[in-house]
Amino acid sequence: MLEIIDGQHAVWRAIGRHPLNSLFSSQRWTEAVAQTYGFKISASMRNDDKAEAAILFSQLSALRGERIVCGPFSDYCDPLTSDVDTWRELVAPLISLGVPITLRCLCNQLPAKDERFVKVSEAAWHAVNLARPEGEIWGGFCGSARQNIRKAQRNGVKVRASQQLHDLHVFYDMHCHVRKSKYRLLPQPFAFFEHLHASFAKTDGLTVLLAEVDGATVAATVFLECGDTLYYKFNASVERGTCPNDLLVWEGIRIGQRRGLKLLDFGASDLDQPGLLRYKRKFATIERRICRLQYKPEGYPDRRTSAANEALRSLTHWFTEPSVPDRITQAAGGDFYALFC
Repeated sequence: MLEIIDGQHAVWRAIGRHPLNSLFSSQRWTEAVAQTYGFKISASMRNDDKAEAAILFSQLSALRGERIVCGPFSDYCDPLTSDVDTWRELVAPLISLGVPITLRCLCNQLPAKDERFVKVSEAAWHAVNLARPEGEIWGGFCGSARQNIRKAQRNGVKVRASQQLHDLHVFYDMHCHVRKSKYRLLPQPFAFFEHLHASFAKTDGLTVLLAEVDGATVAATVFLECGDTLYYKFNASVERGTCPNDLLVWEGIRIGQRRGLKLLDFGASDLDQPGLLRYKRKFATIERRICRLQYKPEGYPDRRTSAANEALRSLTHWFTEPSVPDRITQAAGGDFYALFC
């Protein structure tokens, strides 16, 4: 059974209890994505099931052609089944739609063993085990991480925690600047962060940590809480000489511990970003791979997708030129970001 599950609270509660559930298959995250970009969140489930097993997906039809994405704009979104027969039963109606299917899996190995799916790329995933004494966590950091945290403290960096929307906007301005100037990428629309705030902040599930020097914000990190895990989801900084980002990680870990959480999820990192990999490895106790898998129907034409990808690369190049005002780049992200899924 393929069914749109927006607003079906009983189904979402059952999904939330699944052992493979994560932030990226939670109701609050997926509905924030859906509301921002106009996607419909659907699930493949058994007719007599109560979401004890499910594959969450969105069926997209836009500039890049017809396709199915399991967990759009998510680091990973594992199919919620640990049984090979159930996996094949649930994926069959998706395959029958005759369009490409993309999955990103961290914990579930079943799709990678399905001969119909091909691994097209990998990303690194890092995490910190929080179920240890604070001193043990501190001692497990790379020496440079401890040194940078102490340097930030000596340089007068103060960390302030907030759930306020206006502080999320302070983060967003830095986030847009970094994506444009450092990575030449369009930013997500601020509406996405507004929807995350509306879903998470009322239960303290969203925390913005702001690093400030003499009252000026120099870096910020957005943490999201889901289940027993704290997710290090977004970070941006405009000044790195005082090492604010290392201090933000440490304070985030301490928050997770105070809340009784078991894991800090550092999220996905592209393997061609060695600096980011080194940074996360300074803190991480766990490293694994996220596999991006794709099913493509035999003989399926991809000319439309290739042309669209080239157009989006060109659009990104011109809207992230240094001479383009940041507000124009932000507006372009609001208009076009959904097309990159």
